Amino acid sequence: MKFCVLVKISKRSVSFWYQSDSNAYAPLKMRESNEIPLYFYVNGNDFIFGNAARERFYRHDPNAYGNYFEIIKDPGMHFTIYGNKKPVKQLFYYGIEQYLSHFLNTILYKADSIESYRQHFPLRFLFDTDIEDNEKSLIENLFKEAGYFNLDRIHFNNLLFEVLAQKGVFGRDKAILLLSGIDDVLYLQLYQGINADLIGSFKLDGQGADPRVKILADMIIEYIILQNSYLSIDKGTEVAALLPFCANLLENINPIIKGDAELSDGNCYWFKVNERNLNDRLNYYSNDSIIYSAIDDLLKSSGLQGEDVVVLLGTGEISTPYFSNKLLKRYHYVKEVKALDNKDTMQAVFAEISGSNYSVKVRETFTPPVLPGTSVSPRPPLPPPKMPPPLPPKKEVNVSQRPIPIPKLPQVKPSGTIKVNTVKVPPLPPKKGN
Repeated sequence: MKFCVLVKISKRSVSFWYQSDSNAYAPLKMRESNEIPLYFYVNGNDFIFGNAARERFYRHDPNAYGNYFEIIKDPGMHFTIYGNKKPVKQLFYYGIEQYLSHFLNTILYKADSIESYRQHFPLRFLFDTDIEDNEKSLIENLFKEAGYFNLDRIHFNNLLFEVLAQKGVFGRDKAILLLSGIDDVLYLQLYQGINADLIGSFKLDGQGADPRVKILADMIIEYIILQNSYLSIDKGTEVAALLPFCANLLENINPIIKGDAELSDGNCYWFKVNERNLNDRLNYYSNDSIIYSAIDDLLKSSGLQGEDVVVLLGTGEISTPYFSNKLLKRYHYVKEVKALDNKDTMQAVFAEISGSNYSVKVRETFTPPVLPGTSVSPRPPLPPPKMPPPLPPKKEVNVSQRPIPIPKLPQVKPSGTIKVNTVKVPPLPPKKGN
């Protein structure tokens, strides 16, 4: 049979999609969503990945882990499971394989362990713009060391350019400057053409959104802090996390902008902002020159002129009329990536995958090598999940924050003989006569 799982990885979260046989690609969901925040909880043999782990992390549980791509920079940092210390980078492997087991059990309806599929399992990684090259290699090596040999990296941008060229958005002779805003960082990636490699890149901290989007996020956080003075909030972090939400709000703006904003800890808070105040603050914004200088320097270093390049706005935080009109005053061609363009590109991604030979023999078994620091091979299975120690009383708990059932990882045979205590059942009492 044919199937494939695609994992999109960013600093904050991972998202899952799959395709099986000739069916259309679809999100791989566990509970409500296919997007999981990068938080982990390990205590004894209990392992939790996602929303429930995030909740414990923001309650300062010492067994909860966040900021994954920061903590892996410390080679001495470990976590303990099954009584064994493991490097903290392996948290990611355990979390992803949990979803792969979920895919086998609930999508393919296979009762087999994931270990019998690792060698041939078609696994594809799509790295977001905020993931550095060394981080990409680290993730890929984690899975190669565990025995995933049918592994590949998706080059999403080149497929996106091909889709846009087929739609006539720009010509094939143009160089492309792709701008992406992630966590209030503006990423600039320059390509010589739609099929060419990256020839230049740069990033600007604090410039990853339309100014109106960032100002609105800032005003929302100010309102939440004012109404909830007991909160301890890192304003910069929360503003960056709210940018996609604020970009959606501004698509259909009202004189009074209000609603519930979800902060990085997963909790929601009500807010109310006056559009007039937003526009007043915008009048004092004068930071356009920083972006212009970065673009001009990048083009100049590659020997290109403004008329040779299409400036492509790739994310919602900057794909706005306000931002594009600012750029059009200086550059000849400015285009936006639409939601339909991304959807069509995902179809192209899976069409490319399905065009390759990724058939899988579902009954073939394989004993994988162990990851570094593992003392036994293969890994023991995770037991049925237990609830962590109780949290202090709080408001309603969202279903998505509850622990995710843990699919079994590969089993190992116990090293010694297991002693089983038998219990003799006492005889039934004599039956009374009628």
